[in-house]
Amino acid sequence: MKVDLLPRPEDDSTSTQPAYQEILKKLKEKYFLSPGGENIDQLLDLVRFAVETVLSQQGNGPIYPVNQGRSVLSTLASDSHIPEHMTDDPKDALAAIPVGMQGSVKASSPFMVKNIIPLPTLVHLATNLAVSLFMPNAVTGEDAGETLNAEIACAGAMANLAGLDPEKAAGIFTFGGTGTNLYAFKMGLHKALPNHQKEGLKGTAVIIGSKPAHYCHQAGADWVGIGQDNYIQAQSNLDQTTKLDDLEAKCREALQSGKFIACIEAVGGTTSNMAIDDLEAIYNMRNRLVEEFSLDYSPHIHADAVLGWVYLNFVDYDFDGNTLGFSKEALCRIKRTTERIKKIHFADSFGVDFHKTGYAPYISSMVMVKDKADFNRLLRDQKTMTPLFHDDSAYNPGMFTLETSRSAANILATWTSFKALGREGHQALVGHTVEISEHLKAHINACKQYGFCIANQEPFGCDIFLRCYPPGIDPDTTYRMELSDDDSLRNYTDYNNKFAKWLITNKSQGDEGIALSKSSAAFYTNTGKPMVALRIYPLNPYITAESAQILVDRLVKAKIEFESIE
Repeated sequence: MKVDLLPRPEDDSTSTQPAYQEILKKLKEKYFLSPGGENIDQLLDLVRFAVETVLSQQGNGPIYPVNQGRSVLSTLASDSHIPEHMTDDPKDALAAIPVGMQGSVKASSPFMVKNIIPLPTLVHLATNLAVSLFMPNAVTGEDAGETLNAEIACAGAMANLAGLDPEKAAGIFTFGGTGTNLYAFKMGLHKALPNHQKEGLKGTAVIIGSKPAHYCHQAGADWVGIGQDNYIQAQSNLDQTTKLDDLEAKCREALQSGKFIACIEAVGGTTSNMAIDDLEAIYNMRNRLVEEFSLDYSPHIHADAVLGWVYLNFVDYDFDGNTLGFSKEALCRIKRTTERIKKIHFADSFGVDFHKTGYAPYISSMVMVKDKADFNRLLRDQKTMTPLFHDDSAYNPGMFTLETSRSAANILATWTSFKALGREGHQALVGHTVEISEHLKAHINACKQYGFCIANQEPFGCDIFLRCYPPGIDPDTTYRMELSDDDSLRNYTDYNNKFAKWLITNKSQGDEGIALSKSSAAFYTNTGKPMVALRIYPLNPYITAESAQILVDRLVKAKIEFESIE
């Protein structure tokens, strides 16, 4: 059969081309990598220019300098417009990056100890850029190919660290710690109320966690439709772990009132004090309640281990031989935390934030399940997913993931960096943070006469909560009083709030700056009240014993200055 083909247009270089063709030519030359990579030098030149431009104006302080004034938020939206014409030289656009960086934290600065902000590894950054050039979508192996297998490999490695069966366990990357909890809540709902997708919740489901848990738990309860009022908080101990007798009492109360427990949230090394619950005790408590109340489902146990997971790298560490040479104090703390986290296999699922203690850039999180069948509970109706999932042999997590677009570049980059660091690299990084924490504690304790008291006196991790007091107040005596006296707590909370605000406003920037954060609930006192405190989180591998002392010295000088003007 003869097929008539359309005639090819003659190559007439003299003919007039549409105006867009000239623009398209410039775009291909300067804005996109060619299929064969012939203009790779253009890409590398732009990357080098962008990084060097940002570094050239970063200054020596912990916060990126504000040299051109901060944006006026009230007019920012109305004043922003897309220009009519493209930028002929991409470097002209890149040159403006420092303006957009003003006021940002600098993860590389040894004096930036806010919250939990790590320095990302160069391996992750390089892999992420390289793979992003190809745009593999981690929703389906049909598009992502082998890049998506990194998710299976990473989950398998995590399962092996956690003492789970890697053939039975599974894990998927998601959008931060909030995402890991959302998956846990949703899987728990499927267990407790299998028909809730069609029938709704009808106000019958609850989640039971602890008082100091991350606020994303309540947000997650809202987003899955359970409601924040149905997120029930058990009391906590001073070290931020959950009071297990109160947790059981809250569970009993919910079951006795006819509620379904979708999820029991355990702390597994979260953002406050790296607290880790006794997961075996929670597991036994859950099973006991299932039998006692003759439940036809088993409430889902999720460990919010977004920080604590990294201590799994120490499960097989020879603490007696101590081959990496950690100090006695640091080794004791690491061992205590490891003994807690190694029981994570008692949880049905747990969260991992690589962008915190895994030294990956935002966003890189994973939710792990002990039994991959829990993910199958989330499967969508395949008839609704017409554009995808036609290859039954491919790995297609998009059939159950919340996200319908995911970056395979981040997944492969995280797995590559995870492997490159190895257990030894993770051990060295974690150990260093604890060693620096010990140095900071020693310097702070030597400055008690200036009104400082370390509030988290039973730490699991490296963070330090610092309670501050006016001149003439004995910090240790007052701190102990505040644990049971709400009036004393209230009096000095106002002082801590004022000092923190002044410190962050006036002493974060510049060559002598220190960037600390404030916690409105470092922990909860014996009366259940939140204690406000400054927070120091030394994740940076470039922090030294010397810079730790300088940080404390600057903090002392700042407090003296604050008191002179108060």
